[in-house]
Amino acid sequence: MSDFIFKRLLFLSLGLVCYFAYATGYTEPPSWGSWEKWGSQPDGTYFNPVLPADFSDIDCIRAGEDYYAISSTFQYSPGMVIIHSRNLIDWKIIGHAVTDIRQISPEMNWDRMDRYGRGI
Repeated sequence: MSDFIFKRLLFLSLGLVCYFAYATGYTEPPSWGSWEKWGSQPDGTYFNPVLPADFSDIDCIRAGEDYYAISSTFQYSPGMVIIHSRNLIDWKIIGHAVTDIRQISPEMNWDRMDRYGRGI
């Protein structure tokens, strides 16, 4: 295929993508943290994200009809948030595995977190 034909096909393809995006009413997704709706909606639908927060390294289990998840949020105290859901959409914080991160180690206290500064 010649270079001229390839460029014309590429231009035509991009034009079709733009047309269909416009014709179907595509809108840009909201920037992170600026969404107006999230989770379940009154009409039975839901919007992503279902968890509009920083739940790092999340692990989820099911126990009967309930879902539980834990997140390793050690940058905050209390740490290791525990959340609960019955449908994997509506989540509620029910507690923390660690109420004070100094319980794990006194080195976790904010005024002693200088290991990087000492080259360790």
